[in-house]
Amino acid sequence: MGDLLEEDYERVSPLRFFALRCLRQPIFAQQVVTGRSIFGKERRVDFVLYHPHKWPACLVIQCKWQASAGSVEEKLCFEVNCIDHDDYPAVIVLDGGGYSDGARKWLESQRGKGNLVDVLDLGGLMRWQTQGRI
Repeated sequence: MGDLLEEDYERVSPLRFFALRCLRQPIFAQQVVTGRSIFGKERRVDFVLYHPHKWPACLVIQCKWQASAGSVEEKLCFEVNCIDHDDYPAVIVLDGGGYSDGARKWLESQRGKGNLVDVLDLGGLMRWQTQGRI
């Protein structure tokens, strides 16, 4: 997914991401600490991007992959709580085909209630990019 972002954003070090926003140019980083989880532990996100016009408050992108049914989807509740606890709008990218309809529907029902902006699959994220939303 980093390649998808590199078309419009410059990749920067996760340790320097927040300081480099002052340059007011589109940047992104992977595995960035954005604060603390609801349990007080360090919260590391998959991607965070900054765009001075589209995402001046940054955008977190969390990627969740599940190839087969299982308990991983139960962690989605924790993820949404952490997103709401954090200071940044976020998108969750679900893929792999292993999420139940109930888990996906619940997650989609959380859109717009807090900091969760959208729930997408990889194709949806690519549509966001072609529409100029990223």
